[in-house]
Amino acid sequence: MLRILSYPLIVLLLAVGAIEIVPIAKWVVGHYMAYKWVGVGMAAYVVLSIVRIFNKNLEWMRTFSHELSHTIVGMMFLRKIHSFKAGEGEGVMRHSGGLRFGDIFISLAPYCLPIFTYILLFLRELGAENSLYIFDILIGFTAAFHIGCFRSQIGTHQTDITSVGTVRSYLFIFAMWTVNLSILLLSIRYGVIDAFKNLAVEYWSTLSDWFELGVEYIKALIKK
Repeated sequence: MLRILSYPLIVLLLAVGAIEIVPIAKWVVGHYMAYKWVGVGMAAYVVLSIVRIFNKNLEWMRTFSHELSHTIVGMMFLRKIHSFKAGEGEGVMRHSGGLRFGDIFISLAPYCLPIFTYILLFLRELGAENSLYIFDILIGFTAAFHIGCFRSQIGTHQTDITSVGTVRSYLFIFAMWTVNLSILLLSIRYGVIDAFKNLAVEYWSTLSDWFELGVEYIKALIKK
């Protein structure tokens, strides 16, 4: 039952996210120089990823971040972590208990939660004004790393995805990436805390407007 009910909620989240990211993207286009250091970080990752000595350990780092994402989100949903293993191209995290409705979040965390980028976004809040460019470079670097992880790991061969429903999984992943991208872009503009506040207000405003339109539509149908 929860799985069926989750479909319209995820689609709604995806629809709102797709709408809200448009004005954010427009602002970025008009102020692209504010993101130059993020771009430098992303470019640095692309260059390093083709260097053999760096690329040699990249697969392990991707596996480690994958299992770490499962673990962090599992702990957020009060799961008991029994084991954590990350090898080259192979990893596993076993858990039990906790809040049942967290399954989809735990299973899909590696495909839609750029944990290293979020850590740096919060650390950026503590940085001095003249050192923010360093954080921005690292944020761009880790964002590119996570994009590479998602591209290499996502697919129907993953039981993480098929176990909670393939269609539902992809809808959820796309919805969360609209949120992640919005937070990343807004964080460079406002800081991550204000970015969350700003996005929450915009999401709520859009949902409220849609609800009011729905009510008006239903009233018009009843009058007919």
